[in-house]
Amino acid sequence: MLLGALLVLLLLGSAAPAGAHAALRGADPEEGSVLKSAPTHITLTFTESVGLMEDSFRVYSPDNRRIHLGEPQHADDASDTARAKLPGGLADGTYTVAWRVISADSHPVSGAFSFSIGKPSPTPPAAPADHTEHPVTKSLYDTGRYLAYTAAALLIGAAAFAALCRPPDTAPLRAPLLIGWWTLLTATAALLVLRAPYEKGTSPATALDLDAFTGALTGRPGLALLTRVALLLAVALLVPLLRRSSPGPGWRPARPSPSPWP
Repeated sequence: MLLGALLVLLLLGSAAPAGAHAALRGADPEEGSVLKSAPTHITLTFTESVGLMEDSFRVYSPDNRRIHLGEPQHADDASDTARAKLPGGLADGTYTVAWRVISADSHPVSGAFSFSIGKPSPTPPAAPADHTEHPVTKSLYDTGRYLAYTAAALLIGAAAFAALCRPPDTAPLRAPLLIGWWTLLTATAALLVLRAPYEKGTSPATALDLDAFTGALTGRPGLALLTRVALLLAVALLVPLLRRSSPGPGWRPARPSPSPWP
């Protein structure tokens, strides 16, 4: 039972979907295009399903001012698309679009392109530098992820050895199990705190933003991390119960008393 719980823990809470990150497959308007009239939406199509954030799109006008957009959504409910509504009355010139979405494997991906209305501007607006990866946040998050993978492997390995090999003395396995459990719990807690800055590409200090923190927990990666924490706590509660219900090493089945009747 304990081994099964740990296997579920690894599958649901530790492993991410396999495969490469999402890549931009197409954009409407197209990169570098010159349009006769202003578009009403910006639509991106990716190679796999993506998650959207409140700040998934940033559009800058020819005079380098950020334009207010509608809330990002999936176009026609297609999970591999991202769309934002543009305001009316856009002036002629070149516009820069910076985008950032969450791949199905939980990694954020970002990019930028430009299009023009009427005719291109002499100097197009530059893509914002704060809409890409923050090196400190990415380094901390990657460290937490690798620690979680290592700890999960340690937990599963120790539990599998105990269940399959059935050593006469399991005391030496307690240290690896405890180290793996505490490391996985600590790493998961750190990943939960860093999830919002990691998705947005901001510094670790922005983890103190409560709105961003709660918003990150509603996404698929945040829910997976919460599931991992719940399973870890469930395993911690399950082990003492199993110890109490299992017979001790000196337990022997009681012999039935002889019947007084012939």
